[in-house]
Amino acid sequence: MFRFGIRLTARRSIPSLRLSTTRYYNYSHFQTLHSGPSKFSRFIKLNLWIVSCTAFAYYMWWPKHTFPSPVAKHLRKGLWAESDKGEKDYQLALKHYLEALEECGKLKVDPLSDEYTGIQLKIGEMYERMDRTEEAAFIYNEIATLYLSVLKAAPNSPLGLRIHGSVHRAHLIQKDLRIALKLVELNRLNPLLSKAILITHLLIAQEEVNKRLGAAADTVSLMDSGDLLAQKSSHSSTEAQKLLSQLGKGTEDTNESMQTPIVLETNPEAWEPFTEEFFNAMDILSAICISVGDVETASGIRISMASKMLIAGVSPERLILAQCNTASLLYFQAEQLQAQELKLRKQFAELAEVDHEKLKSIHDHLHPLTIGEEEAQEIKGKINDKVTKQEKEAYEQIVRNKDELLKMVVAIYESVIEGSKQLPQEVVQENTIISESVALATYGLGVVNLHLADYDIAERFLREARVRSRRCGYDALITEIERELNKLFEERKLVNAKKRDEDVQLDIHFAN
Repeated sequence: MFRFGIRLTARRSIPSLRLSTTRYYNYSHFQTLHSGPSKFSRFIKLNLWIVSCTAFAYYMWWPKHTFPSPVAKHLRKGLWAESDKGEKDYQLALKHYLEALEECGKLKVDPLSDEYTGIQLKIGEMYERMDRTEEAAFIYNEIATLYLSVLKAAPNSPLGLRIHGSVHRAHLIQKDLRIALKLVELNRLNPLLSKAILITHLLIAQEEVNKRLGAAADTVSLMDSGDLLAQKSSHSSTEAQKLLSQLGKGTEDTNESMQTPIVLETNPEAWEPFTEEFFNAMDILSAICISVGDVETASGIRISMASKMLIAGVSPERLILAQCNTASLLYFQAEQLQAQELKLRKQFAELAEVDHEKLKSIHDHLHPLTIGEEEAQEIKGKINDKVTKQEKEAYEQIVRNKDELLKMVVAIYESVIEGSKQLPQEVVQENTIISESVALATYGLGVVNLHLADYDIAERFLREARVRSRRCGYDALITEIERELNKLFEERKLVNAKKRDEDVQLDIHFAN
């Protein structure tokens, strides 16, 4: 991935040319006499032989690279030293690569060129192979600093003039993102630094994309306002369902509850040639945000990433997989909000001096304790008297956000299933990623409905997910499905038992 720039061709053997000898027999009594070859024929054959030899020599020995001869000499020695024939002598290879870089400096090779940075990358690779990661990071930082200074420079400045047109700039952005990913790999034990590296380099790429899309470039953000799903509005779940279900196809759809239509036109050229690097970097950035506990930012990045992938026209399997990952992350965020909800309720119980277990039984349908309606109203009244208006609003906001996230999760999972139906079914069946993603989305719908205590709907989705998983050989998911089904059956028994107890208590109340 990072070995661009060096393309030295070693000698290769070619298969031997076997000339078949065909014997002709003349069965007449007198053989036919043939005259010898003419001078012209000999001349043609001689010239063809010379041309063939010249072409063979060019193919075998002429250098297939753009390095100056003195630089190529050192590079050949370095490649030999790090190969099996050179006994993988990385120290010796490093020496030759450093000499090649020094020779580039004498010949005034542009440090921004692929040739120069290619040698630097080989030097960094040798440092890594010798476990000298600090030296390797220094080399990669040197390249990244140069790229950043040039890409962020004003177009008419001395640094900006080193970029020769839009194609060259896009190529530099691609290499810049590759270096950023390499730096993140070396700094994987420092997630905050890795996060800063990715954001810095991704913003440059996003600015270029905005220019190509005709969007405002003065306020560049990885979760910019151009992404409908990144907007925090009351229609976010509907937008998610409509926008993500399009599977990269340019469409125009109108939501009756919205005054403006959702218009989406794909433009893959806006991300070329750094499409792969851009979305890989966003994917890793989201994972890093999760690792440091910033789930909200990770969710925003995932949602923004999914909408960008739609516009970029990525392959259906990659888009569907991204949607599933986004929905899973949003569900995880909803669970965190639910934990905050439970924590606040416990605080309210302590503040109002009411039994926390009784308060839990009011909100938790699985709680074994059963209390009457009058006692439940009395507990709610005590809490209402003790809790401030700001605390109530904070609690209600958490509950609303949790419910909204669950709606988005359902919308995205449904869009995966509906989107797969738009694809040719033979493609879906033959593509393992799509089949497994659809099975995962179906399983996700079952889990969410189980969380919402919609047991019949949850059971239907889980059973369907089990069938889909068996069909595509997704054995790991089958184990999770069986676990969720067992959980569903146990919860249903508890709910039915609690309902019978409540009916008995109600009968006793009316009997008294």
